[in-house]
Amino acid sequence: MKYIFTSLVCIAAFIIMGIMLSPKVGYQNQGVIEFDEAMSSFIYKSHSNLIDHFMIVLSTYGREIVWPAVIVFMSIFTGWKGKKIAIIIVISFLIIMPLNTLFKYLFERPRPSIEVQELHILPKDDFAYPSGHASIVSGGAAILLILFRKEKELLLSLILAAEAALVCISRIYIGDHFLFDVVGGILLGVGISLLSISFSRYLDPLIVGVRKYFDKAP
Repeated sequence: MKYIFTSLVCIAAFIIMGIMLSPKVGYQNQGVIEFDEAMSSFIYKSHSNLIDHFMIVLSTYGREIVWPAVIVFMSIFTGWKGKKIAIIIVISFLIIMPLNTLFKYLFERPRPSIEVQELHILPKDDFAYPSGHASIVSGGAAILLILFRKEKELLLSLILAAEAALVCISRIYIGDHFLFDVVGGILLGVGISLLSISFSRYLDPLIVGVRKYFDKAP
């Protein structure tokens, strides 16, 4: 029950933030927007040749490569517990992805307009809020931190949580998102993942049935 309450708080905060940022809905808060743009500009302008390539790699592959690999790893190498966690992650992602698209077109917040594109990243033609990268990686990290945290498990979960945090920062660093786009993505991703964890008990009969089948198989 505690996860459901926290999930609802996250989703409510996500929607309120979206309303305050959206030029379409009509309730923009100029102070919030100015703060968001100032902080985002500070992060974007903090470029360093030492980390530019690292941030581009994180932004490009931190979601698309790392998290599918995590799902495969959990499914194969971490026993039945890992298989269940992998299923929860997949279910969460399948819910988060269409919601990202839906809310982008609901709020219609433009992406940052950068006059001098220092990193030469191809501009995106969709909307900014929420960040899809942030929602996916933060949702996956939340699930691991809650369900995969015993002894040596926790080290892997912490490493992937750090990776998720860096991916979120990279989205602002390369100029694809404002700070609050990423914060909104985190709220949505964590909110949906907590809901998935809350209802994951309904997966237990299926997991037990499949396990018994393979245990009996010759």
